[in-house]
Amino acid sequence: MHNIVHNMADDEMPITNHLTTRNGMCQYVRRVPEDLREAFPFRRVQVSLRTKDQRAARQAAIVLDQEWDRQFAQARQQRGLGSEIDGPTAVDTGSWTWEDWEALARWFCTALQEEDWRARLKDMPGAVLMASPDLRALPRRSNSDVKQHIALDASLKAMTVADYATSRVGFVQAYVRRLGISLSKTSPHFDRFMASCLAAELAYLNLFQQRETRMGGVGMPHPDSIAGPWRRAAEPASTAIVAPVIVIPTRKIGRTLSDCGLKWQENRRTVKKQVRPEYLREMDHTIADFMIHSGLSDIGEIGRKQVLAYRDYLGSTKGYAIQTINKKVGFLSSLMATALNAGWIETALGGEIFLEIPEDEDRREPYNDDELERIFAHPIFTEGHRFSQAKACAELQFWLPLIACLHGMISSEIIQLGPDTIAPHPDAPEMLCFVVTNAGDRRVKAFARRRWVPIRKELLHLGLPDLVRAARATDQRFLWSAMARHGDDVTRVSGYFSSFWAAFSRKDLKIETEGTTLYSFRHAFQDELSRAGHPDEIKKALMGHSEGGMTGRYGTKRKPRVVNILELNEAIQGARWPFLAAVMSSS
Repeated sequence: MHNIVHNMADDEMPITNHLTTRNGMCQYVRRVPEDLREAFPFRRVQVSLRTKDQRAARQAAIVLDQEWDRQFAQARQQRGLGSEIDGPTAVDTGSWTWEDWEALARWFCTALQEEDWRARLKDMPGAVLMASPDLRALPRRSNSDVKQHIALDASLKAMTVADYATSRVGFVQAYVRRLGISLSKTSPHFDRFMASCLAAELAYLNLFQQRETRMGGVGMPHPDSIAGPWRRAAEPASTAIVAPVIVIPTRKIGRTLSDCGLKWQENRRTVKKQVRPEYLREMDHTIADFMIHSGLSDIGEIGRKQVLAYRDYLGSTKGYAIQTINKKVGFLSSLMATALNAGWIETALGGEIFLEIPEDEDRREPYNDDELERIFAHPIFTEGHRFSQAKACAELQFWLPLIACLHGMISSEIIQLGPDTIAPHPDAPEMLCFVVTNAGDRRVKAFARRRWVPIRKELLHLGLPDLVRAARATDQRFLWSAMARHGDDVTRVSGYFSSFWAAFSRKDLKIETEGTTLYSFRHAFQDELSRAGHPDEIKKALMGHSEGGMTGRYGTKRKPRVVNILELNEAIQGARWPFLAAVMSSS
């Protein structure tokens, strides 16, 4: 298997993307573009440059880049295809100064800004484009885009430059490759350049926030306005060594997606990041499913075409939700990016492989009063009936909907309740509370979600203390038998119960209101607090909503203001839930 020259420890100068070495001899290796596979009798161009001198080989490779760019462009023209060539001419960065790399970092920042601007352009009214723009009319991005930017902003701010260089170099490389630039980790400017790229991404995210809050971000420069050495045409080398083309009939390189998974784990552990078993389990399942669908195992044979085909299969044949499809495609994208970063493959999957989530995709509707009456009148809650299938998760089918509705907690918070999270409040020892915490390796989505929630008194009579005693007696981490049965795997139990509830509410309860899910209990709880006239501070404290920031969509996420626990208890105990009178003990 070839070693990519720019990853070699003794090479401190970046080189063309298509230059490799084998047994010390430099070679030019380049894949035929997907849309031209039928125009050439081979899938890969391989030329021995008959030299071990990397500078001479680089110059020869640049000439070959130009020649194959011309041949691919001519083939496209003859076949009536678009004129876009396989890629820009490779740029020799060996003589670059820091000022050149700094300019490239500025180009990277403006490229990010320009992509966001283009995403807004289709909805852009003329009022924004005037000399004195009306920022109130600036289009906003989708909720899912905003959430992704929030998460990225938090992640990048917590990263060291070393972490960033490890985890984001593939992302940066995908951009600068458009200019014909290949990054080298052994370049003397590499660390400083990656630090500038980290600063560039944070600057872009700040501008994204300005645009979302309609506080600015218009009139930004286009990437083409950034001057840099990549704009100077490369001069052909007069002493280039060109050898005959060798046809390589196979693209296999001897590495699989599972190998990429192991490398991904190694990279995560190197930077001391968590590797969750349930995440690996989902990744392995996706790898196996993709291999069955595509019939491919070697990553050298896997490209953008196969991943897009698998993505479409997940939607058209399996009927997965867009978020689930994007999650599975994300596994493949991460694994192939790992392979690219390791030097195992030469070409990235490219952007725009994820499906766009509609603007209102993640909007959920609350259960209305009639639907709540229908739910809690079911024999599960009134006669002690229990479904026996594993996905019903035993006693959770009674307790999870009840706690979610009466306390506004999300399902993952309820599933992670244990004997140590049912406790008296320190300021009111007579008051028993649910403690939403990340203690004991629990996962809480945001800092603001950590809180004390007074327990509705009816639950104490319905058997909650019995669950606590039973869990303590058997030394269980969590209250629920389903968690013990499934190795305390929150993701698996949550997935099982969500699947059960979706089928149960549709088939048994005949609830077909669009947008209703388990999360609808949380919205119903919020609606009840609003009907009772409780202020936002009460709602935020009980539900774990954060303070500040773009109407709850963007900005600094802080812990909600402290509210007296007695006021919170009054809100919980005073909520009107007519169905409670018919709910019987869980035992």
